[in-house]
Amino acid sequence: MSMFPSLDDDEISLPKLTPIDARFFVPRFIDKPQDPIMDSLKLKASKLRTGDHFRLELLPKELSIIYEQNMSPRTKDSIWSDALKSNVLGRSSQIHSWDSLRSNVPKPASSSGFLSEQDAVVFAAAHHHALPILHDTHSIVQYVSLGDILKNMKLTALGFSSLLHEWDPANEQFLDIGLNKGMRKRFIIEGKDEIISADFISRFIRIGTSLRRLETLIAYLRSKSSIGPTLYAFAHTISTCIGQIRNSLASGPPSEEQLSTNHLALTFVFMYYGQHEEILTALSVLCKRQSETKDYESIPASPQALLSLIYDHLHDHIERQSSHLIIATLAFILTRTSTEYFIEVSRSIGFGHSEGVRDAIGVPKEYPAFFPPELTSALPIAQKSLRLLRAAQPNHPLLQNSKRSLDIRWFWTTDEIMAAVNSTETPKDIAVTEKTGDELSSTSTAYLPELLEFRIYDLEPGRLIGQSCFDAAYTSAPTLALDNFIKTFPPSLPPIAPTLYHLTSLVVKPLLLHATTLSNTLLSLFLTLPPPLDIHSHLRLMRSYMLLMSPAFRTRLSAALFSDSGNFDADVKSSEVLSLRRGSQKTDLRRKTWAVGLAPALLDRATWPPMDTDLSFFLRTVILDSFEVNVNDETLRSRVEEIENRLGFAVRDLPTKSGQNAWLNPLHIEALDFLYMDYKPPQPLDVIITPDILAKYQRIFSFLLRILRVQHAIHAVFRMSNSSIPFVFGTLASSRKMLLHFRFIAQSFVTNLVEYVYDTAIAGNLDPFLERLQRPGNFHSGTKGHKSDYSDVFSLAEAHADVMNAILTACLLRTGQKVSGGALREALEVVLDFAVLVGDLYRGRLEEYQAAEVLESLYIQFRQKMANLIKVLNGTVDQNPCLSSPTYGIARSKEISWGIEALSHLLIRLDFGEWWSSAGKTQ
Repeated sequence: MSMFPSLDDDEISLPKLTPIDARFFVPRFIDKPQDPIMDSLKLKASKLRTGDHFRLELLPKELSIIYEQNMSPRTKDSIWSDALKSNVLGRSSQIHSWDSLRSNVPKPASSSGFLSEQDAVVFAAAHHHALPILHDTHSIVQYVSLGDILKNMKLTALGFSSLLHEWDPANEQFLDIGLNKGMRKRFIIEGKDEIISADFISRFIRIGTSLRRLETLIAYLRSKSSIGPTLYAFAHTISTCIGQIRNSLASGPPSEEQLSTNHLALTFVFMYYGQHEEILTALSVLCKRQSETKDYESIPASPQALLSLIYDHLHDHIERQSSHLIIATLAFILTRTSTEYFIEVSRSIGFGHSEGVRDAIGVPKEYPAFFPPELTSALPIAQKSLRLLRAAQPNHPLLQNSKRSLDIRWFWTTDEIMAAVNSTETPKDIAVTEKTGDELSSTSTAYLPELLEFRIYDLEPGRLIGQSCFDAAYTSAPTLALDNFIKTFPPSLPPIAPTLYHLTSLVVKPLLLHATTLSNTLLSLFLTLPPPLDIHSHLRLMRSYMLLMSPAFRTRLSAALFSDSGNFDADVKSSEVLSLRRGSQKTDLRRKTWAVGLAPALLDRATWPPMDTDLSFFLRTVILDSFEVNVNDETLRSRVEEIENRLGFAVRDLPTKSGQNAWLNPLHIEALDFLYMDYKPPQPLDVIITPDILAKYQRIFSFLLRILRVQHAIHAVFRMSNSSIPFVFGTLASSRKMLLHFRFIAQSFVTNLVEYVYDTAIAGNLDPFLERLQRPGNFHSGTKGHKSDYSDVFSLAEAHADVMNAILTACLLRTGQKVSGGALREALEVVLDFAVLVGDLYRGRLEEYQAAEVLESLYIQFRQKMANLIKVLNGTVDQNPCLSSPTYGIARSKEISWGIEALSHLLIRLDFGEWWSSAGKTQ
């Protein structure tokens, strides 16, 4: 047996291998005569039948029906009959042969290789085959012909319900018709795919939705009872824009003729409605109706915010270089909406034809954001100036000339802008006339623009019979105005006003000029009032009495309220005599501490402050007597009675809480804070002399009473220390020496302070201001710290307030000067305590050894307070580099000391040799 068994072919059957044939072969000719022409015709006919069958298989059932409908019915006529009916090959030659008339003749090749540029049916079939429509249980696919979709979409774009969509007022959107809840319908235009169809249909739905939402907004605004003229004008203007857009949509494609002939390009329709969608989108964004849901933002109710909103949208579209239609429409809305507001603003300052309405119901207090800052600041001043000018001079020429001025309005054309730049008047806008305009223009009489409507009375009787106010010529006037506005609107602003901001400045320029002229006129009138109302005389009067700058009044007031006598018994006897004259109950003053510096007559009762009757008794003739002393001219004596009625003393209510009741103790420096001077300015001058300014005068008056009290107290100390009987500190030489030194430095401090307050703080600030009032022509050459130009009475009042603030600053009385002001008050309190101590020692109420210890304590306190005051003043002066020079005050002693600059003068007066500074370092 062999290792390898023999294989028998019969036992194992293997499959046969596939034969390897040639890649090409030449078929053997049949052994019969060949007819190549007939064979070629049969082959092409078989291919044509196969192609037609394959094409129908590709189409969906719906499209195959459309295709079969479009196929011309096959007839059994001969090819020769077909040749007589139509030119199959599209040739100009009418010669046909049998081979060119067969049905399978090759057609001309396509001009494009792109599938989307083939026949619509071919492209739809290819798209359906490549991207078949997915089955969705919540949607229904409906195929619509082009004519039906255009006819229904035009209704939808106009805002009406159609056979395909209906308007849902609850959600304010278009819904598909005939669907259950949760279902939706997908429309497919014949020959188009689903994406193109949805994009085409959505544009019409968006246009119709925007129209209906804007109409709903207009109806809502008009239903409100009090929306104001500006918001009503806005609603009317939006309604005009909607009407113009709807008219354009109604006259646009597709028309009935285009639908019947089917000669309409879908791209043309899509682009035509695109421009309307852009303008409606801009209007929807402006009216805040662009969101998909019904939760819209509210439109601003105030005219200022509404106009600012329109202006901002117009500015944004100009910056983005939007289409001419959008910019012109927004400019039209801004022009018409702002008309009533401009009239209201003009009326508030007496400008334009609306000046006759003297009392405006609502004077604007806020202004649109596009108003220039100089106008927003000038308008409130002009409104106040107008009321004052009407009260002062109702027949002033400025009030009469303003009636002939044109109303403020927006202008956009180049001619109007150039006329505004050149300050020439432009013809007023004439409303778009109806078809009667040509007939009315035939009248030969020339009318002013405001009387143009009276032309109708010049026509022949019966000229306009048969015309109705409901004619299209009348009802379409607003839309015609919008059309003309868009036609005349320039493509861009001229170079003289290249931006909307520059154009706004030109529009409101007459308003700004009138406002400034009105304010300047009132100012000149105030400065030229006759002597009884002369502002300069009133300010001089307040300077003399409320600031104690009159020596005669200061002397009489000091005699009534203060005393620098060193003889306490003599003062008590005089007080007793006055008490007997008044019939008041006498109080033994010898048992109480002597309030040095105060008149003893004020202390004859057991209470402080003195009663009103006592004050009126002491102060009843102080003002008039001092005034008569200053009057040397007999012609001025007639003003005495008026001054008495306007100027007087009064008592204020002060707090009595702990820590705030120092004014209840006559020994304190605040003892006379309850007393102040009241001034009642005449009615025209209360604009310049305001209550706030009067309060500043009264604060300075209280401060002056304090330093006068301390001044009289230190004078009394001088008399008591120089008296030989009794001799103060006669047994204690060191205490006597300290007393004299203390008296010297205290008197030096008080004297320098009083001179500084009167000469530098008050006169250095107020006198230059009064001199400027006497020279109105020099207002433009102002000095440092003062207004360089008083454009109106209110800026003059502001300058007056600034002067008083400067005086308060120089006297360390401002709220922000609590540290320095407190240091000055504490130093004055120590001086007053020193005077009270000397008074008690002089009267024998204290022994010398008892007073010596108190004197030393007060002396140390005074040195500390003065060192602290000088330190604070040095710190204040060092903060201003121009004041840090040690010779600054001397070099400018004759110049104006404005506000904080005056503190350098005070520092030099109190610490000229830097004695207090060195003493503070030693301590």
